[in-house]
Amino acid sequence: MSSTSAYISSVSRLFKATTLTKGTINELFSSRDWKELLGILKEKGILEETPDSVDKAELLLKKRALDQLQELYNLSNSLKLARDIVQGYIYRMTLDELTYIVSTIWNKVKGDTSRLIYFKTKLDQMPSTLEELNSTLQGTIYGQALGFAQSKSPKDLSQFNSLLEYFFIHYMSTLTEGLKGDWKVSANSILCGYKDYYSASLAVRQKLAFGPTCHMSEDDIRDLASAKTPEDILNVLRRTTYSKNLDLSGVYNALASFNNIARSNARFGALGVFMGSPFNPIVAMGVCELIKLDTEDLITLVNGMKLGVMPEKLKSSVSFQLV
Repeated sequence: MSSTSAYISSVSRLFKATTLTKGTINELFSSRDWKELLGILKEKGILEETPDSVDKAELLLKKRALDQLQELYNLSNSLKLARDIVQGYIYRMTLDELTYIVSTIWNKVKGDTSRLIYFKTKLDQMPSTLEELNSTLQGTIYGQALGFAQSKSPKDLSQFNSLLEYFFIHYMSTLTEGLKGDWKVSANSILCGYKDYYSASLAVRQKLAFGPTCHMSEDDIRDLASAKTPEDILNVLRRTTYSKNLDLSGVYNALASFNNIARSNARFGALGVFMGSPFNPIVAMGVCELIKLDTEDLITLVNGMKLGVMPEKLKSSVSFQLV
């Protein structure tokens, strides 16, 4: 086991070398506009070409992340825990495609396969029913996610897609709950904030109270789900350990800032994993999280600059802790 874990650790460290640094992110923030930013990404080898639109940039950034995760998955076959972790992150990075497919089925509209990257090679044609989609995805993590969401008897499409989003933290928590010692500590350092955010978000948006928590209590989640007014929701959030860093000017801002806290904490935890034992397979989670966060941050930056958002406001939306 130790030699296998050391191999996974070595591979993960190679991938970590391709992730963003604080120096790079600061250089990107100094860009005059989104086109210059994309030019810098091309110069640094993050993009193979300089896209002529924000949509194309998003597509290329997402494809890059998926290619990296798929390569890491293929190299992780010798250790099931690491392989399953990477599979969870591939799911998270392709969630928008899954929810798009589910939405076309739910709304009985014709889907456009040109909008798909990952699923384009998985589906011969767009399924017309959930039963057909279930059959196609049976035995995969996507089939598990659909089964999980359907088991909660979602009342509408919004609830269904929220449950598919929530499945990521449900899956990762189930995967890591039996770990002990340093492995457990390392996993929690990445997932802790997400456990609270995903459970709180599901409670606020869909009035569903269940799931893993870390610094929040089950009572907090139940109170969020049963809250009658926005002020009731904010009052529950005020009593949590996150309150001093939340934007409590409204529910939307509170959840957005909560997500930012979870992402920032996850980056800190992911980097910390690489400072520990070389025999810790959770480094696979660390590098997957960094790949995910990098992609999200770059997409946020490109879109923000395209829309003319002030740099100071953008800095609070990325997972780096910038002054």
